[in-house]
Amino acid sequence: FPTFANKSADDLEDLLRFEDLFQAHIDGLEQVQLMRTLEYELREENERLAEVNLSAEDELRKMRDNVAELQMFASSLTTRLYELVQEHLDLQKPYAPNVLLGKLRGEYRSLDVQSEELATKFMDKESVVESTECEEFVRQYKELRSKYHATELRCSAAEAAYKHGSLAGVPLSMDR
Repeated sequence: FPTFANKSADDLEDLLRFEDLFQAHIDGLEQVQLMRTLEYELREENERLAEVNLSAEDELRKMRDNVAELQMFASSLTTRLYELVQEHLDLQKPYAPNVLLGKLRGEYRSLDVQSEELATKFMDKESVVESTECEEFVRQYKELRSKYHATELRCSAAEAAYKHGSLAGVPLSMDR
């Protein structure tokens, strides 16, 4: 150590013998003084930061409580969103292409059954059929068969469009 290099043997023995003298010599070293200065500055800065943290504690607690309330509110909004999405999906189910196609198939099958029942009923008559009855039967039968074929054609077109992924422009109802 350079600080001990220029000391005499007597001075070194005195440093070892007297603790106060040794401590005074160590305290006089530049590195020790610098270390103590840094230690003091760090302690002062830590105390200042502790005071800042303690002064912000109430505000932080209020903010934490506010965040908890906002999280609860966001959670309730998220739940409501999921409920609304489910309602939306439930409302859409009756209008899904496969459901509408099923209704259309049922409609044209029903028209087929109605027209066949009408024809069977007319054919099963044992009495003489008057011309007005015959004309009424033909009119009703043509009307039912026309609706049947129009609906069956719509259903076929809609099924083809559905298979190709494009239902736009295909009327699925007789109301159009």
